[in-house]
Amino acid sequence: MNRSDLATVPLGERLTVRHRLPDGRATDVVGTLVARDRTAVTVRTRTGEDVRVDLAAVIVHRVVRPAPWRVATFLQRAQVAVLDLDGVVRSFDADGWLARAERDLGVDAGGLLELAFGLPEAEAMLVGRSTYDGWLAAVRARLLADGRPAHVVGETMSTWVADRGAPVAATVALVDELAARGTPTFVFTNGTDRVPAELEHIGLGHLVPWLINSADLGAAKPDLEAYAAAHARIEAHLGRTVAREDVRFTDDRPANVDAAREFGWQGRVFTHP
Repeated sequence: MNRSDLATVPLGERLTVRHRLPDGRATDVVGTLVARDRTAVTVRTRTGEDVRVDLAAVIVHRVVRPAPWRVATFLQRAQVAVLDLDGVVRSFDADGWLARAERDLGVDAGGLLELAFGLPEAEAMLVGRSTYDGWLAAVRARLLADGRPAHVVGETMSTWVADRGAPVAATVALVDELAARGTPTFVFTNGTDRVPAELEHIGLGHLVPWLINSADLGAAKPDLEAYAAAHARIEAHLGRTVAREDVRFTDDRPANVDAAREFGWQGRVFTHP
């Protein structure tokens, strides 16, 4: 495209602009078009640098179309689609409360979740032998036993309980698209007894009938027993036999995808678009 066409490219588009330097050499700048006036355009590169290019120096430009979302393409070909929940359909800690809590508690970055999910009560909760409330009580007790300030522990646990997560818009749209196409689409989570209510609370109640929860199965990913139980739930829900290879599964944890493939499902590690 020539320089006159550059005036019609919407701001926010990603593009490559080849232009001539003052010494006559040609060079490319690749990034997002963030500003334009009568004489120049400004392109923001991946590193955050804003590069101003005079229109008179532009040789040619090309709009860079985004690559297709491989996870979407993978699931759109499914006979039966199965998605992980947390980190895929739902995200947590939107306002950064976890990092603040770790700082106030004097815990290393990542240490709070490591402590919480390292407790025996966490494993028991995920396979239905304990409850979410029982787990949080154990987390509170451990933090207090470690000498963390009681008022900070109390504030942390209250914030934790209140964070039910938020929908990941792109994935929810994909799930809705698959369902509209008639593709049976399930959500398979290493979850707790509170997950159905959490989904209702954040506006994803329509997914509850398609929820496969480890707390109900008695086994959790990446245990192959969990995939066998999930597959049985799928067949019971659909009222028919489903070949393992007809199920396509995505999860943000590679170990869970590897286990799904070992079981016989097709698997792909989840990435955002």
